[in-house]
Amino acid sequence: MLQLFKALNDNKKKIREFDPVSIQRIKEGAYLTKLTSEAQVAARKCDFFAGNAFDQEVKKYFEDEAKLLRKSARVLQQYYESITTE
Repeated sequence: MLQLFKALNDNKKKIREFDPVSIQRIKEGAYLTKLTSEAQVAARKCDFFAGNAFDQEVKKYFEDEAKLLRKSARVLQQYYESITTE
């Protein structure tokens, strides 16, 4: 059985190592997706807290924070798309 798998794997192309720039792009992309996701979750939490707030000042604060978080998530997403299309 081992000989069979060796013969099959010998015919496959070998994966070469990534260059440092590619490794950095992969890590950066993973980090950006995590940051984007966290910003979106935080924005939803701010919306939830704004909906539960009785004080108008507190409600306005959470709504403003949610807007800022959505804007930053959008910017991060656009940056991620720009580095993945290169």
